[in-house]
Amino acid sequence: MPYAIETVNISKTFNQVKGYRDIVLHPFRKKRIIALKDINIQVNKGELFCLLGPNGAGKTTLIKILASLILPDKGKAYINGYDVVKDWKHAKKLIGYIVNDERSFYWRLTGRQNLNFFAILNNLPSSKAQRRINEVIDLTGLRGVADKMFKDYSTGMKQRLAIARGLITDPQILLMDEPTKSLDPLTAQNLRKFIKKKLVGKDKKTVFLATHNLAEAEELCDRIAIINHGKIKACGTLAEIRALLGIRKRYFIELKNITDSLVNKLKDLPSVDKVLCKQFDPSLNNQLKLEITIDENGDISKVIEYIISSGGRVLSCCPHKPPLIEIFSQILKR
Repeated sequence: MPYAIETVNISKTFNQVKGYRDIVLHPFRKKRIIALKDINIQVNKGELFCLLGPNGAGKTTLIKILASLILPDKGKAYINGYDVVKDWKHAKKLIGYIVNDERSFYWRLTGRQNLNFFAILNNLPSSKAQRRINEVIDLTGLRGVADKMFKDYSTGMKQRLAIARGLITDPQILLMDEPTKSLDPLTAQNLRKFIKKKLVGKDKKTVFLATHNLAEAEELCDRIAIINHGKIKACGTLAEIRALLGIRKRYFIELKNITDSLVNKLKDLPSVDKVLCKQFDPSLNNQLKLEITIDENGDISKVIEYIISSGGRVLSCCPHKPPLIEIFSQILKR
C-alpha cells in the first residue's frame, strides 16, 4: 500500500536576487539559494503530519512541490503513489491546497461566488458543485456570511473560506500552509479542533500541515518533521525525537521525612545523573520536592525503593517530559 505522501531525495534551489554591484561587476554569475536538500519523508494515510520549522526553512517550497505548483530540481514526490511530476493530473485530484493568502480570492465577490468560481476551475459539474458548495459552507460554519462580500470578512472568516475552497473537491489529502497564521487565539484554537476532530478524526483525511507554531504542532500532530535550512533534522513522534536526542529522564518527587544525608546519597546512586531541590517546606514535616534526572537506562522505581528503605516517605512522583520548544531548540543548535 503506497503512502499518502512520500518524497525521495527532493531538492530545490532558486536564483538569488543580485544587488546592483553584482549586476555590474558579475553580470553573468548566478547565485543559487538552497531551498530543499535531499528531503525524505513518508506520511501514512489518515495521519496528521506536521512540518515544523522557522520562517525560510523550506516548508512552503515543499508544499508547493507536493501540490505540483513548482518542479523539484531532483528527486521524486508521490501522492498516493502518483508521481507529482509525471502523473500530476491524478495527483492533483487527490489533494486540497489550503494557503493563508487573501490575495487568492476575489474581494468583490461573495464567499459563495468565490467557491463557485473555484468549483468551475476544478471542473465540477454544476449540479454537483452547488451541492458541494453548500456542504463545505456548512462544514466550515460560513452559512451566515456566505453571501457577504469577501472584502467584508474578518480574518477568521477568510481562513475558513480558504479551508472551504480546499475541501470543495472532497480531497483525500489536505496540504495546509500556516492555516492559523494571523488568527486570534480563540479562532485559531477552534480551527485546530476542526482540523483534528472533524477532518482527521471523523472524515479520516490525511493532513500535511506546515507551521512554525510549536504549540500547534505539539497539540495537533501524530508525527513531526523538523526542517531547517532546507534539511530535515528529525522526524517521528515526540517520544521518538526525544529518544533520538538522548534527552535524560526527569521526575518531580515529593517527599517527607527525608534528611540532607539521604539527598546526598541519592546523588551517588548509579542511575542518578542529577538531584535538584525545587521546594522545601519545614512546616509540613520537612516536606521536600526534588527534581531527579536519571540516565537513559535508569529506573526511577529503584530510586523510590531506596528512599523508602532509608526511611523516607514518597508522596508523589511525576515524570517531566521536555516541551517541544526545548526539543526544537536543541535540534536547531545541532
